[in-house]
Amino acid sequence: MFHDFAGRMDSSPAAITGIIHIGIAIGIFAAFLKLFLSLFLEFFAMISDVFTKQIKTKQPTPKRKFVYYTLLSFAPLVLWLIPTGKNGFLFSLLRKTGYNATLFDDGIFFLITGLLVFLCSRQLLLSKNNKNINLVFSLIIGAASLLLVPVAGLSFIGGVFCALMLLGVTKKLSLRYAFVLSVPILVVMGIIEICTASVSLELIPAIIGIILSAAVSFLCVRVFHWVINNNYLKYFAYYDFGIGALTLIIGIFELILKK
Repeated sequence: MFHDFAGRMDSSPAAITGIIHIGIAIGIFAAFLKLFLSLFLEFFAMISDVFTKQIKTKQPTPKRKFVYYTLLSFAPLVLWLIPTGKNGFLFSLLRKTGYNATLFDDGIFFLITGLLVFLCSRQLLLSKNNKNINLVFSLIIGAASLLLVPVAGLSFIGGVFCALMLLGVTKKLSLRYAFVLSVPILVVMGIIEICTASVSLELIPAIIGIILSAAVSFLCVRVFHWVINNNYLKYFAYYDFGIGALTLIIGIFELILKK
């Protein structure tokens, strides 16, 4: 919405955006420090098993399966590199939904996000989720991420969490999977945005940006935990419905005025 009202329709990356993405990743990493350290150790143990040819002789533990499925969820993202002519790669084309001079499509995606969050809030009340992440679920999340990351109006962490909950995965595992997937994506996006930005960023503003975004990200993770544990997720759905309806109406008027 900011891009539309400010008339900023240039989708070229900005260095400050890259800094903020990396800062958000640092905040999430800090909030789940023990989990990430444990997964790093498991990942290196998996690499060791590959070189010692022991990976086929060991029954994978739940932690090892988590690592497997996390890596598998990144596999479909290779499709972002599909060329789309003058629009660049598929990722660039999808990202332009936030820079296309209309809020019509953004409103639709906000409403879709609201519906997803609302259904998830109802699922949380049932308390019947007892499944673990499996091969099919990891591929579904990977395929959904093709849209959840670049499309304006959709939410990656919210979308992954809600999708897994609706598939019957436990609340704790759904939450961890969503945040663990987000960190590598945020870091890679941040590095690409910094390296390809047309205007560089000075050191002091960059440090301030990372510190502030990391602190806010850490706080938001804690708030999200509180929201989930107290069954307040429905209020996020109401917010998405409200902002989605407003954005859609504005988008309709924009399309009418263009004609």
